Amino acid sequence: MVKEIIVLRETGILLFHYSVSGTRRLDELAAAFLSAVGSFAQEVGQDRITVMSFAKNKLVWERKGDLYFIALVSEEDSGEIHRVILQDLAEQFVSMFYSDLRRELPDSKKFRAFADVVEVTLQKFDGIPGLARRYKTILLPSQDLNKLKRVLSEVEVNRDILRGGMVTSDGYVAVSNLRAYELEAVLDFIPIVKDKAEMKEHSSLEKGTAFLLIQVPKKGISAFVVKLGLSEKTYLELVNPFVSSLQLTSFGNARKFEPDKVEGPISFYDHDAVEATMSAEDMRRETKMALSSFSESVQAGALRMVNAIGGTSTVAEIHEASGLIREQADEVLAQLIAKEIVRIAKLFPIMEDRDQRFAAFLEVIGIKKKDYDVVESIWKYCNGSLSVREIEERSGIPASRILEVLRSLGNHVEWPKERVLSHVR
Repeated sequence: MVKEIIVLRETGILLFHYSVSGTRRLDELAAAFLSAVGSFAQEVGQDRITVMSFAKNKLVWERKGDLYFIALVSEEDSGEIHRVILQDLAEQFVSMFYSDLRRELPDSKKFRAFADVVEVTLQKFDGIPGLARRYKTILLPSQDLNKLKRVLSEVEVNRDILRGGMVTSDGYVAVSNLRAYELEAVLDFIPIVKDKAEMKEHSSLEKGTAFLLIQVPKKGISAFVVKLGLSEKTYLELVNPFVSSLQLTSFGNARKFEPDKVEGPISFYDHDAVEATMSAEDMRRETKMALSSFSESVQAGALRMVNAIGGTSTVAEIHEASGLIREQADEVLAQLIAKEIVRIAKLFPIMEDRDQRFAAFLEVIGIKKKDYDVVESIWKYCNGSLSVREIEERSGIPASRILEVLRSLGNHVEWPKERVLSHVR
C-alpha cells in the first residue's frame, strides 16, 4: 500500500506531501534520496533506478523534468505498478500547476489541493498493487478501471451477488473483489469453462454459495460468488451492468505485469569511503538525535557504525561493524547522509613510483608473491586518476583485494578522495 507521496524538485525543494496516516517520514528521507540517487546513477545508470529498498518499506519514484514524484510503499508491493500510478499523478500535477512550476520559488500552499487528486487516483488503483504480489495482472487505463470498479460495486449491492471480478483468457486479473482462494479457484476454472454462462460449486466456498462464470468474448471470464436459490437468468440480469461494461472496455492499451518480480534493492557501493563531516563526539550526538525514533537495536548499530568511521573506512566495513542487516544499515547510512553527519566519497589511490626505495621497502616487509603480483598489476592505475572501482574494472582484481594490498603498503600509498589529473604511467 502507498503510505506517503511527495513531489520534490531536484534542487531539494519540497513542493507537496501526502500521507495516509499523517506521518512525514519521506520529509526526512528526501535529502538522503537526492544524495543516494546521484551516487547510484553513476553506478548503474539513471534510467535503471526506480526502486530503493529500506527494511520493510521501499521508495518508488518517477521523474518528470526537474521533479521527482516519490512514493513510500510496502516492501512487498509491486514497484512497477506504483510507477504507473506515479506517472498518472505526474501528468495531472504538471497539468494543474504548469504556470506555478515555471516560477523559481513557487508557493507550496497552492499545491495542497493536489491531495484530492492523489486520493481519487489511489482509489482507482485500490487493490491492484496487492493483487500483483501473487497474480498476473493486467492494468487498464485509470478511467476504464475506475468505471469497472464503480459498476462492480453497484452490482455487489444486491444481497445475492457477494463478490465479483474479471480474469482474462490467459490468466491476468483485470479487476477483482474476490478473496484470494476464490480467485485461485476461478483461475483453475478458466480452461474448462465452455458455455457462455456456467454455475460451479467449489469446496472452497461457503455452504449455499457457488461461482457464476460468464464468458466475455475476446476478453476472458467474469466471475461472481453468488447465493444459491435464484434462476440463472435472474443472476445474469443482476450482473449484466458489469458484464456489459467489460464488453465495451478496450483492453488494447492495458499493460500486463508478472507476479513476484524481484526488485533488487539499490544499495551503496561497498568500496566507496564513508567520511565524517564533524568530530567523533559530535557525530555520536547528532546520530542519537537523528535516529531517536528508531528502535534501540538500530540506534546501537548506528553508533557502532559511526564509531568505525575513520581514514579509508568503506561502506562494507562500517556496515559490518554496525551488526545490522544490509537494508537497515543502508537506511541508517542514508539518514546520516541526509543529516550531513557523513558523506560518501570515492577513493583514488596513489602509489609511490617503483624506485629503489620502494623496492627496498617491499623486501623489508617480505611481501608475499601473490600480493606482489597484485601490486604489479595495479601499479600503473594507481596515480589518483582512477577510483578503486575503476581499477577493479580495468585490472579484473576484486576491489576488496586491491584495498587489502594497498593498505599493507602503509605510507607508500596516498588516499585522496577527489580525482587527480595525472600523466598515464
